[in-house]
Amino acid sequence: MTGVEDAEKLAALFRSIGKPISMDMFDDKLEVQKIVYLAQTYGINLEYPFEWYIRGPYCKQVSERAHQILDNNITPTDFAGLDEVRVAKFGQILQPYINNTEWLEIAGSLVYLRKENYAGMPLEEIIGYLIEDLSFGYKNFDESLVRQVIVEMLRINLIN
Repeated sequence: MTGVEDAEKLAALFRSIGKPISMDMFDDKLEVQKIVYLAQTYGINLEYPFEWYIRGPYCKQVSERAHQILDNNITPTDFAGLDEVRVAKFGQILQPYINNTEWLEIAGSLVYLRKENYAGMPLEEIIGYLIEDLSFGYKNFDESLVRQVIVEMLRINLIN
């Protein structure tokens, strides 16, 4: 897939979920990263290679494509090959959290840790890495907020 096709898919995702792409502030960049990661986890075919970074899952190509979209004013007229139904459903479940940077960071981090580092480990044990264990670069989140995000993620089927 070319960079232009990647950018069109990314632009189509954000247009479809009703979230304008912005790369102006750090939180804007963080939101773009976590939304794309969660979309992929939800089964939306974007094919970006995420790795763990200081603030959770991160992919350099996502940032590059987001800047490409903004610099070239890329506005897709369709779903650019994305599954319309899946994207619409993802947009509905993510809508209440779409502008909540901390919620997105916790959600993305939980999914990544569960999937990549601690598969099969109970959520209760993974929580500890987000609220206590800073030796590996995980953020020290408020435990009640982490638990609230988990409850919501279980309810909307973003984690199991």
